[in-house]
Amino acid sequence: MQQTEKVLNAFGNKVVNTARGILNAQGKNASGDLGSSLGYVVHVYDSGAIEMDFVAMGYADIVDKGARGSKSSAKAPRSPYKYTNKQPPANVIDKWVVRKGLKSVRDSKGKFIKRKSIVFAIARSIKLYGIKPSNFFSDAFNVAYRELPKQFIKAYANDAQKFLKFVSKEIN
Repeated sequence: MQQTEKVLNAFGNKVVNTARGILNAQGKNASGDLGSSLGYVVHVYDSGAIEMDFVAMGYADIVDKGARGSKSSAKAPRSPYKYTNKQPPANVIDKWVVRKGLKSVRDSKGKFIKRKSIVFAIARSIKLYGIKPSNFFSDAFNVAYRELPKQFIKAYANDAQKFLKFVSKEIN
């Protein structure tokens, strides 16, 4: 299964690299943690079965598919995720605000607004209106997948042919 494994490794690399590029282009990789957590694992079993899994941080799926808000689903109408009772944790939003360089500001009356208030407002907005999907992984996967079937079939056929030659030598 060497050729098949090579094709799947090339496919995995393409998906991961494209997904990282999309994340960075959309500004969705503030700390860099999500992009560096992207990866894949190809496992070829003795039986000839092949398994491929993509891995990422736990919140990658929400960034990819978005989340519907408790008040409106307009940003992510088809997302399987929805905010209902709870809003995102303030400490996570606070770290994001710091990384993005959002400073405390003044309102229309000139009154100073603390970062803590900005963090609460952002978290509440996410809860009420949701998160727009980035499709960083879905798009990367779909683009790479369109090219995979022909390569995969050819590699798998070559590996099967090698296996059959090996088996026929063992029988004779």
